[in-house]
Amino acid sequence: MSRQPAKFTSDNERLCKGFEWAKAQAEEFVRDNATVGPCYEASLPNRDSFCMRDYSHQSVGAHCLGLIEHNRNMMRAFTDGVSESKDWCTFWEITSEGKPTPVDYSSDSDFWYNLPSNFDIMDTASRLYDLTGDSSYLLSPSSVNFFTTTLEKYIPRWDRDGDGIVDRVDGDGRRGIASYEEAGTTGYACAADAFALEYSAFKSAARMFQMKNDPERASDCLKKAERLHDTFKNEWWSSEYRRFYEFRNRDGSFNPKRSDGNNMFPLRTGIITDSSQIEGQFRALMEFEDSMNVEIRSYVPMLLWKYGRDDEAMRVWLKMTDESYQRRDYPEVSYAAIEALLCGYMGIGADFDRRILTTRSACAETSRVTGFPLWNGSVDVCHEEKKKTVITNRSGYDLTWIAEFPSETKTITVANGKTAECRA
Repeated sequence: MSRQPAKFTSDNERLCKGFEWAKAQAEEFVRDNATVGPCYEASLPNRDSFCMRDYSHQSVGAHCLGLIEHNRNMMRAFTDGVSESKDWCTFWEITSEGKPTPVDYSSDSDFWYNLPSNFDIMDTASRLYDLTGDSSYLLSPSSVNFFTTTLEKYIPRWDRDGDGIVDRVDGDGRRGIASYEEAGTTGYACAADAFALEYSAFKSAARMFQMKNDPERASDCLKKAERLHDTFKNEWWSSEYRRFYEFRNRDGSFNPKRSDGNNMFPLRTGIITDSSQIEGQFRALMEFEDSMNVEIRSYVPMLLWKYGRDDEAMRVWLKMTDESYQRRDYPEVSYAAIEALLCGYMGIGADFDRRILTTRSACAETSRVTGFPLWNGSVDVCHEEKKKTVITNRSGYDLTWIAEFPSETKTITVANGKTAECRA
């Protein structure tokens, strides 16, 4: 199967070494000729499977490696699987043979399911659409059904107290865990990760409805997302702890239980917009650094770079890609390392609808990405520290380039096939 992965070079040899390790490691998990279709492992090692949370996290790194068909096929496998018999869930984890992974699934009435996952898939569909321009992520019959079913049937089914948020009833067992937090699945009603991802899902659904020329439903979704944002900001924030609570009890009170994942997802989704609250949430998240498992830690460098915490991001990324790092063969680590380097350190992002390419350098040297897959082609990005950036546009479209520097942001138009530069 033909694919064109992005290439990374840098005057920093340690970054080059880390990238080459991550690329080689990630390639080991690729299955071009699987029965289910092209895919890659996105689960616990040696399961030969892909699960919803891991796929959602690994997909941008996979895109950077040119695994375009793999991402599309895996997305369809999840969206196709939603059914009434599973109470509008899909299959949490799927084998390369296209079957539900046995360790997580016995029958439609007995299976493992983390409730934030439907929302994570919807958010992922929107992010991959921006990078590929492939409208099937939002407009294929399977995607439209998954989106509308999640809004109209899944949320009402799993929202037992009627507040619009999926929640937890201890009798649900493994079928209806209202968080990605798996260390303790009982004793709470709602978790911050599900709350934040539901916020993202409504924003993604609004985008889908806009593309379907249904402005009324799009507006309704945006209003629901805004209500979630306001509720989270005003009710979930703890002035005492200077962070957001991670769990809410059924009586409306907040549980003091801590969770690194529930600290992380509100930052990942962007539901936190107040700068002082962002600062407090990062402080709370990094308190977990020494105890984080490899899965959650693999999210951290990209988050830190996203919010401009460059030195801290570099420290964690170098640690995560070092050969002494335990369990770095977990699939998420290599895929997340690639995303963090190219989309965090190099700051490459896109908005397909507006044909926008964004860049932000965190570089202390000259670093380059060539052949970053974008839309109908690719782009090259070269940063000379944080002083100068040069891009070459081969995306198939004229684009608007937004180049962010420490002291200013510049916006220019770059025609397809042309090279342009911006200086701080």
